[in-house]
Amino acid sequence: MATAKYPQIWRLLHWVIAIMVLAMLPVGFWMADRGEAGLWNALTGTLYASHKTVGFLVLWLMVVRLVFRLTITPPSYPPQMPALIRRLAHSTHHLMYVLLFAIALLGWAGVTAFPALSIVGGWSLPGMPFIPESRSLSKLLFTIHGWLAIVLSILVVVHIAGALKHRFIDKDGVFDRMSLKK
Repeated sequence: MATAKYPQIWRLLHWVIAIMVLAMLPVGFWMADRGEAGLWNALTGTLYASHKTVGFLVLWLMVVRLVFRLTITPPSYPPQMPALIRRLAHSTHHLMYVLLFAIALLGWAGVTAFPALSIVGGWSLPGMPFIPESRSLSKLLFTIHGWLAIVLSILVVVHIAGALKHRFIDKDGVFDRMSLKK
């Protein structure tokens, strides 16, 4: 079945962001557990620095993706796809966009408030404008950041399950729209 695909750059961004997020979620939970347990050593520092670096990159790649989303019409779903499933897919995608932005922005705000802006390679993130230095604010921001990451984790599992259902059960070409194959 021939399927209209997303533009190649959009598909590449999808997969790069997906890999980054799939790596960041367990690293984020692992580093937070180590931090809460008081295990402040080189490994914990590397986990935090890597998580912040990748998170900031995800934020900027999501800006590029949002520009594509607002300027390029995505391919249509197959006409035989039920309207309820179409609405569920749209809702899931929109919520994932919102969560990816919200989680990244909350993390950036949290490290600005803490402050803990150092990332890999001896570099530092710029502080988020209008965020004061406040340990209590950073704790609140990181708490919300963590809970939203849990929600995103669940949504990612649902998204992957839906994609695999389209690929192996429905065989309706929906999965192929985001495939990197030409």
